Amino acid sequence: MRSLLRRTPLLAAAPLLLLAACGGGQPTPAPSTETKAAPTPAPATPAPAGPTAAHGDPSGMPPGHPPVMGAPGGPSEPAGPQNPREVTPTGEVRAETFGGLKIEIPSEWTSRPPKSSMRLAELVLPGPGGDIDLAVYRFPGGAGGVEANINRWKGQFLPPEGKTIDDLTTVTTEERPPLKITRVDIRGTYTAEMTPGAGDRRNDADARMLAAIIEGSGDPYFLKAAGSSQTLDVWAPAFEKALASAAVE
Repeated sequence: MRSLLRRTPLLAAAPLLLLAACGGGQPTPAPSTETKAAPTPAPATPAPAGPTAAHGDPSGMPPGHPPVMGAPGGPSEPAGPQNPREVTPTGEVRAETFGGLKIEIPSEWTSRPPKSSMRLAELVLPGPGGDIDLAVYRFPGGAGGVEANINRWKGQFLPPEGKTIDDLTTVTTEERPPLKITRVDIRGTYTAEMTPGAGDRRNDADARMLAAIIEGSGDPYFLKAAGSSQTLDVWAPAFEKALASAAVE
């Protein structure tokens, strides 16, 4: 009897040992039915904007001169008005000096760093036809002379049917010793090359050019603005007054 009692705990524990050996010692948890939300993708970083097109001035370099950005014959500004706005000239002026040339310009004309080392200065003329660059140049040797430059400028315009470019060009000369100032005013469709040699040209109807060549103190100075007549019509009287104030140091 005692022998049977001693074996009883072992017999009672046997089913538990067998269950553990078969992996049933602890109940297997049921698989979770919880759905995890997918991670939210980070917002895409916008690609940086490309470089803007440089503004320039295709007024025509002397033969054989390499094109320079912003210089006559260099890459020009894109077609179309840039920042059109209504402007009423106040008549206020400020004195500026560009490479020895002293001149009084309207207070509304803003200066900015020249796009080329060949420009002495670069001014922005605001107006309803968009901003227009007025560039001041001075080239060693004169850049081909007065007549050559005027002919190049005239060659960048097409007159309307029934007209010639000479019909739409006004050239006047003022002798003011020691200076000689030649003023050039051209109207028509502006067809200067966008980039010299590339063949792509502007086709800006109702355009105008205001330019001047100032001689009498070493190499001549060239002032030139070309673009929408809407803007240049606003500033033509002020351009005349600025030239009347021109002096050399």
